[in-house]
Amino acid sequence: MKIQGVHHIGILVRDARAAAERFRALGLEVTTWEDYGPGLLRIGFIPMEGAMLELIEPLTADGFNADWLRERGEGLQHIAFQVDDIYAAIDTLKGRGVALQDETPRAGAANTLIAFLTQQATGGPMVELTQPPARSNEPGDPQGAG
Repeated sequence: MKIQGVHHIGILVRDARAAAERFRALGLEVTTWEDYGPGLLRIGFIPMEGAMLELIEPLTADGFNADWLRERGEGLQHIAFQVDDIYAAIDTLKGRGVALQDETPRAGAANTLIAFLTQQATGGPMVELTQPPARSNEPGDPQGAG
């Protein structure tokens, strides 16, 4: 298993469009919006050199992200590390005794495959493994930016 780098940093917010305006003042622009779930989350991707910021807004009052926002407030929720083979990465981590929240990959935003480790695995923010689909290298394409 080889971690290729940081794919994105997930930031949980109450209002993704308002958060996008705050980041715009820093010269950072949301290039892609996505309803994930659908209807569960609004996600905005801000590409930067080498990684993206992912603004995450829960659209319902129920669920993991809404609970996290109520309990901890807005801010950093997770760091996503890019891997080239998420199945092999999960197997390697299981073999090393790393506690996984997801033992099989699931569909993520922007057509990625994702799997989360438990928070106890790292003792800090949540860690997500991300395997992007084939890259298009088109401007504004979240997969092309990571």
